[in-house]
Amino acid sequence: MNSEFESEIDIPLSVTKVSRIIEENSDLLVNTVRKLGEGLEFQSYLVNEAWVFRFPKHVSETLDPLAEKAVSQKLKLSTSVPEIKFVWNHPWGYAETISGYQYLPGISLEHFRREEIDQDCLGRQLGIVLKELHTMTGVAGTKDSDPLATLRTWSEDLDEQLGRMSRRTLSHSQRTTIKSYFDQYKFDLPSSECVLIHGDLGADHILLDELKRLTGIIDWSNHTNGCRYRDFAGMWRWGGDAFCARVLYHYPTQPSVTEMAFVRVMGLVNCISRVILVSEQQNEKLRKPAHTLLLERLSEIANQSLYKPLSG
Repeated sequence: MNSEFESEIDIPLSVTKVSRIIEENSDLLVNTVRKLGEGLEFQSYLVNEAWVFRFPKHVSETLDPLAEKAVSQKLKLSTSVPEIKFVWNHPWGYAETISGYQYLPGISLEHFRREEIDQDCLGRQLGIVLKELHTMTGVAGTKDSDPLATLRTWSEDLDEQLGRMSRRTLSHSQRTTIKSYFDQYKFDLPSSECVLIHGDLGADHILLDELKRLTGIIDWSNHTNGCRYRDFAGMWRWGGDAFCARVLYHYPTQPSVTEMAFVRVMGLVNCISRVILVSEQQNEKLRKPAHTLLLERLSEIANQSLYKPLSG
């Protein structure tokens, strides 16, 4: 959800418009432009097959490309991260700060089914990277966040969120399952050590190479100091409890039942938000995978306690 400080940017973008904005604000000579994707916060374009430029969809007081640039320069991980090279604050032709980084090749995990991936290998790689990230010192995140406050607001608007999906997307029983799951949640995640987290580690931000091995993690715009298990919600969305267990096997701490409940409910929010996003964008290529993941997670949680222990 957008904060009260955010408003939509009503500037239609085309490849021609993107090309002109970039040439007006830099020394780059633009030869090719293609749209890479669109998320909740950005539209991204690949320029000259070498640079990714992100155009915010909202005027925001929370997104800070300069802070993201500073963090990207300090991250020392066993996988690649994009290092921001361009930051244009209120540039010609656009109402919000545009940032750009050198393109990292790879295919997002979002495009793969679980059976297509060596989950033990990927789980090990992600567990190691998260351990590196969460134990990193000397890298200041943005101000501490309160994910429970956002989650509580989202829960209060649950009927509105579900109403944004057509009746063909979810049956009455599936909607009832979702509401029951949220009703169980106590919003009582215990206070724990704040660590540097990615903050939005979904399958769309995890890149794999041609051998389907981890090759990079992108979009650090939501990095913050927060609960370490927030970085597991997107993995739960993609692979459920079973994949989370594989990642956690290579991670130094294990979640309590309360922390795992947080992962599951945040993962369910991610599932629903993704379906809404791709449906409203009329993105048929991503609509079916997003819907399939939501149905898979719903089948796993039906008649299950949100607070059940994690098992491998």
